[in-house]
Amino acid sequence: MQILAVVTVLVVAAWALWCGRQLRRYRRWLDGAADPVLLVERNGRIRFANRQLYQLLDLPAAQVRRLRLEQIVLPDSDGYGPVWATLFSRHSRFVGSLGLRQVRYRAGLERMVIDAAALPEDALVLLTLRPPSRQNTDQPHHYLAQKLLQTAEADAGIGSWVLQMASGRLDWSREVHRIFGTDPATFRATESAYFERVHPADRARVRAELDAKMALQQPFDIEYRIIRPDGDIRDLLERNHIHCLPDGTIDHLWGTVIDMTQHKQLQRQLQLAQLAVEHSSEAVAIADGDMRWLYVNPALCRIAGRDEAALLAAPPSFLLPGADTALRGRDLLSLLGERHHWQGELRIARRGSMPLPVLASVSRVQDTGGGAETVWVFTDISRIKESERQLQSLAFFDGLTGLANRTLFNEQLERALQASRAAGTPLALVFADLNGFKQVNDRLGHQAGDEVLCRIATRLSRAVRSGDLVGRWGGDEFAILLPACGDAVALAALLQRLQQAVSITCPQPAAAPLAVGASFGVACFHGDALTATALLAQADQAMYRAKSQGGGAVWLHDGQGLQPFAATAGSEAASGQPAAL
Repeated sequence: MQILAVVTVLVVAAWALWCGRQLRRYRRWLDGAADPVLLVERNGRIRFANRQLYQLLDLPAAQVRRLRLEQIVLPDSDGYGPVWATLFSRHSRFVGSLGLRQVRYRAGLERMVIDAAALPEDALVLLTLRPPSRQNTDQPHHYLAQKLLQTAEADAGIGSWVLQMASGRLDWSREVHRIFGTDPATFRATESAYFERVHPADRARVRAELDAKMALQQPFDIEYRIIRPDGDIRDLLERNHIHCLPDGTIDHLWGTVIDMTQHKQLQRQLQLAQLAVEHSSEAVAIADGDMRWLYVNPALCRIAGRDEAALLAAPPSFLLPGADTALRGRDLLSLLGERHHWQGELRIARRGSMPLPVLASVSRVQDTGGGAETVWVFTDISRIKESERQLQSLAFFDGLTGLANRTLFNEQLERALQASRAAGTPLALVFADLNGFKQVNDRLGHQAGDEVLCRIATRLSRAVRSGDLVGRWGGDEFAILLPACGDAVALAALLQRLQQAVSITCPQPAAAPLAVGASFGVACFHGDALTATALLAQADQAMYRAKSQGGGAVWLHDGQGLQPFAATAGSEAASGQPAAL
């Protein structure tokens, strides 16, 4: 076993010695080459460079080996493209020219011819850099790009082509024929035949762009439309490369073409969608997973009273209906919960104005990166809310005076009775029927009568306490609810204020003013089993008894029967001092 180990060591040592000699021999061969040479890995790292490249770059060997290919040979705007990928294919054994490329050297940039040889066994590419003055003019068609693109195009959907400037011959790959809708067996591709396929509206522009860009001798792109034999119009993107002879004459153009029709259609759909959102009357916003605005449309800026920059810089802030605490961040996301959609009412805080009620529709969507975003759509419902308020006002308030109508008054009376029973406090219900109001209507007209009703409604509302309720019962009748009215003395004081409120005068031309007052009926509740209906009936009976007595009389129904309410002396109605209208 020891002998075998010794033999193994000797064999390995001999192999290492032989490899070292071979490596030094290869280095001497490459250093002896007239042109700069480098071996490149797929990731662009420099595996080896000869002495001529060090001299070209004017850099030491150690520093050159730390460089990457793109720091020496400048790529196109889109990198090295399918050519580079195919060079490193496992089956690639291509050898040829990549044409003229910009190469960095000690004094700046210089255009040099790049020859390439694929070494698939080592996953390397051998590149040789030659000055254009030593370009192989005897074989102007010996370029690697066409071969490589022919191989890669089927997978990429990219067609390749070559145009010979001297002869006008145009070589198309099968993919180009597929894109143009032509048959390779019958269609003779020439420059003129190509321009016949270009859309008439684009033809002059394409010709002008080609002439202008070719003069610059730099790679360039052109977008245009073609009309296929079946009449179908397609959008194409063409990338052009220029191959020049040493004297600067353009020998040929080569490049790629791709059908962009579907991309253009999607782009147009996106543009239309953006136009719809930008000009929509609905406010639209998109937020990221942390509830930061990524996008807001002009409608949201308008209803929020802020510009786009201010909205994007500040976290979203909304209010729930009837709440004063703002919802932000995670509070807003909690509206969704585990669902992907939520709809409900919110209020948007506005600068210098009241919060705006909106109907919010929120959807959670997945972005292309796998993250979650939320799309918010807001509909301004301020007019709807105002209509609701007006409808509610019509349903519960008198249209002329703004006082509670019978519906609202009855609802509040029921609640007040329940509260009075629970608290054990007395409650008074007062009916007031105006005296002298018919004279105002007959002599001064209905408009003057309406003014009297509104004036008295205002005076009654000011005369009562904050917890009391004044309603218009109908015509010239008013109802006043006095919860926790206290004892007879306290109630008398309240009634005196009511008498003063309804006592007014109305001036008339060339005659004495018309006096308006009221007769009052009062019913009291002391926690017994009396219902709201019964209490209303008692107050109504008391009012009609007071009306029949004339003057500003006040009658009381005590639950047993009717009697005059004596504690009313000193009122304006009794003293003859009504307020002027």
